[in-house]
Formats: sequence, C-alpha cells, structure tokens
Amino acid sequence: MKTRISAIICLLCVFGYSDLTRAEDPYSQRVADPYAISPDPPTMSSGTIEPYLSFMAGVAMPFDQDATFRNGDVINVDYAMKQSIGGNAGIWFPTRNKLAGFDLGFEIAAFVWYPDVNCCIPNFNIDPSTGEGTTTEMQGIYIGGNWLIRKPMGISEAYPNGRWHPYVGVGVGAQQMSYRPGGFRGAGFENAITDQRTTSVAFQALGGFKVHLFKYLGAFAEAKYTQAHYNDLGTDRFGLSTPGGQDLTIDNYSSTIRTIFVHAGLSLHFDIKP
Repeated sequence: MKTRISAIICLLCVFGYSDLTRAEDPYSQRVADPYAISPDPPTMSSGTIEPYLSFMAGVAMPFDQDATFRNGDVINVDYAMKQSIGGNAGIWFPTRNKLAGFDLGFEIAAFVWYPDVNCCIPNFNIDPSTGEGTTTEMQGIYIGGNWLIRKPMGISEAYPNGRWHPYVGVGVGAQQMSYRPGGFRGAGFENAITDQRTTSVAFQALGGFKVHLFKYLGAFAEAKYTQAHYNDLGTDRFGLSTPGGQDLTIDNYSSTIRTIFVHAGLSLHFDIKP
C-alpha cells in the first residue's frame, strides 16, 4: 500500500511541475492557447554583439585597362583572371529593432590575387624585332575596412541572429600592386613578388549571402568590386629583360586597376553577451 501511495504522490509532483513550467513559458502558453497574444520573436539581448572570423577563396577578374606611358603612348592591357584568397575579421551589432529589421557591421578584409599581363602585347611586353616577349608578372594585395548592413532571416531561438541573411557594404583601404618584368611562370604563392611595389588608396563595394550550417559556423559567397589608380606601375615594353628577374628593364606607366572578385568561404561566429 505504501508503495502505491508513494507512486501516486510522485506522479502528482511530476504533473504539477509540468503545469507550472508551461505556465511560466510563453511559448508553451501559445501552443496550449492558439488565440493567446503571441510574444515578440526571439532576438539578441540588448547590447549583445557578434564577432566573426572568415576564410575565403575564389577568382579575381580584372577589367581591360589603358596603360599610359611617360612618352604619351596609350596601350590597352588585358590583365589575367587568376586565383584569389583572403580572410576577414568583423563584428555585427544587433540594431535591427531600431533600423527596420537591419543589422549594422564592420569588418577588416584582406586578400591577394595575381593579375599578370601575359605575353605578348605589342609595345607592352614584346620585342618587335624578334616577336618574342615575356610575361609581366603582377601581384595585388588589398587591406581595408568595410561598413556592412544585413537583413537577418530565419530568426528562431536556436538562431537569434537569423539562420541566413543577405548583406551589402562599402569600404576603403590600401591596395598594393607589385610587378616584375621578364617573368615566365606568372606570379603566385611559390613565385611571390617582393621587389617593385606601389601602393594606392582603393575603394570597394560588395554584396553577399551567408547561411549558418550550425549556430556558430556559416558558409558564404560574395562578390566585390575594387578600384585604385596607380602612377608607377612598370613593364618591359620591348622584351629586353632576362627571364627570372635578372637585368630588368622597366618602363613606367599609369593606369586605373578595376577588379571584380568572387569569393566563397566559411566564417566562425561568436556570441558575446554583456
């Protein structure tokens, strides 16, 4: 008899605790009473920020550009489309309750690419007497800051900042172009350029889309446009330099470098509460 009484008391305790929990949980109330007033959708607590780190890889697609040499010659240059890799570190601020559902963010982005000028462009990197020339190896490095805005979508308790979101941004930074006349392999990780370099202010615009694979891990794809003007780029106009960087002959020119980048990657997010 005592065993049965104890079992009944335990069951009553379990049912009572369950009812108390449901009474304190607004989501349980909403399920029990579909006509009850729904609470606000879950959002980040006030003051919570969301830092992130990203790695990305893709391709760089430079536009054809005019090169203006010191003697006044203007040559149209076809820069090569090649690989590009980089990363960024940024932070999102939960301001959507004040900005019609949008969040603001800021990031520092850095990436490298290799817009070589392949042989052989007349009056740019070929010997007109022999018809032989060399590749003008080039390497670009961009480091700058971007101001971002995003629209969180798929907000839930598991993803308080949204499961996915599109975003756009603008920024400014420093863009360094390195060049090496007389090349033959093209610039790359194994053939980096460390000598002739020139740096200029660059402007950037970007747009992308990110989806969270897990709460703290996201995958993204984005497109960027950068533009910078240079007065001291160089090439060997008549193929006089020795391949491999020996006995360089450099003719300087000015040009505006405009490039579209398509990057995809992974980002690690952090949730810092006050």
